[in-house]
Amino acid sequence: MTKESEEDSILGLFSTRATQGQTSGGSSTSLPAARATAGNSSSTNLVSTRSSTGTALHTDLNRGSGTFAGGTGTSTRGELSALANSILREARRELGSDFDLQRANEDGSQQIDEADIVSAVDKVLRRRSETLDDIERANIIIHLQKDIMGWGVLQPLIDNKEVTDIHVYDWRTVVLQRGKVSESTGLHFPNHQAYVSFIDRLLLRLGKSLSTQQHTVDAALGNGIRICAVHESVCGARGPLLAIRVPRIRDVSLDGLISYQVAPPLIVNYMASLTRSGMATMMVAGETGTGKTTLIKCLATQFGPDESIIAVEDTPELNFQHPYFRSLVSRPPNVEGIGEVTLQEHIKTTLRMTPTRVILGEMRTPYAAEAFLESAQTGHVGMSTIHARNARETLVRLESLLGRAQKSVSIDIIRQQIALAIETVVWLFREKGTGKPRVGEIIEVGHFVEGVIQVRPMFTLVKTGKNPVWRVDSWTSAFDEILAADGIYLGDSPQEITLSTAVD
Repeated sequence: MTKESEEDSILGLFSTRATQGQTSGGSSTSLPAARATAGNSSSTNLVSTRSSTGTALHTDLNRGSGTFAGGTGTSTRGELSALANSILREARRELGSDFDLQRANEDGSQQIDEADIVSAVDKVLRRRSETLDDIERANIIIHLQKDIMGWGVLQPLIDNKEVTDIHVYDWRTVVLQRGKVSESTGLHFPNHQAYVSFIDRLLLRLGKSLSTQQHTVDAALGNGIRICAVHESVCGARGPLLAIRVPRIRDVSLDGLISYQVAPPLIVNYMASLTRSGMATMMVAGETGTGKTTLIKCLATQFGPDESIIAVEDTPELNFQHPYFRSLVSRPPNVEGIGEVTLQEHIKTTLRMTPTRVILGEMRTPYAAEAFLESAQTGHVGMSTIHARNARETLVRLESLLGRAQKSVSIDIIRQQIALAIETVVWLFREKGTGKPRVGEIIEVGHFVEGVIQVRPMFTLVKTGKNPVWRVDSWTSAFDEILAADGIYLGDSPQEITLSTAVD
């Protein structure tokens, strides 16, 4: 069986549409007929049972129809009876006694194949002197297989390159996002307890846990996938809530930015040149999920091999592949309200560690903003992300944050601090139609003159869609000499550039 057909079959088991017997070609398969294909309880026939109903959901998932039903409360092919749930839990414990499941999940050093899972289920059935029909037995085995060997029920969404976010509202309701567009999937967990156990095992890999006292966990896996889990005690009638953000620019490089159509070559090379120079502190702005952190990771490939890099973050996401990279992570207070370590404390600490660059993962609080801008004013070139709706509004956001941290300081002094600290603002957004993250604007920040921060627009996206167009707003830059040394001459560029515009 190919990997694609295996995904098809697994998806079909959890699709509420599969119970109606609809295939992607419009033909129908009745439940008795499906049972007939599963007459043999061997592993081979288990696969053929899955394949008989698994096409509809997978086809629509890739087509983006968004017509899946979920959470209806009716019995579905992927839902287990009370007896089957009990056997599933015992089989999981049975496997846990023979394998280090956490180690197998994390590094793949222990392989658990389908035969091991089938054996564990059959062992539990014999011990309990119970029997199950072949369909329900197959469901148990597939639940275990996907649960133990990856992301469980969510594995097809993780594997789908178009899916950028996965939102789980409760055990019955799984929603995907392609860019900013939400779609129901029809996927669900066997029951509430299985869903809670999945979250617990996921967080255990990160050394974290959910409880009534620690009701929210925000963390990131080593591969860049970001996890946000919220305890059911603060979720109203639903919960627990789980949000998974999957970065889709896998090639963390300048070429990756171009191939994923974030920006054309001229703009990518412009940002890279400023990054290499070590003379421009850059703010990367945008809404949630627009690729701000990914852009910083790509530009970080241009850091000099002998530079000292320190990242300060709430959640460790950057993990630069650099020989002289260090990371400081904030820490919330414990249940007694003590032990907190803030971002601003870490930024002040970095100044004693002689860094070449200070990278602030996300500028959220007034005091973190104050500390970062102060470090930039004193000669420590850096980068940070911030939420804003356009490039110019980024400066207003900085004014607001600094104003809250320095309540007795005049607005002119605050603006002067910003002008001294920041050289460039890059604003990202995600297109609703294509779901692609794009560079929407780039501005250079100049001096503070007569109560106003001088701004020079450099590039603006003027046409979206499959063939986006950027306007070159200025043919000169405050960094012309640096750009020229890298062979970039803005004066020679056309007024409008596209993804295919060559850089001479």
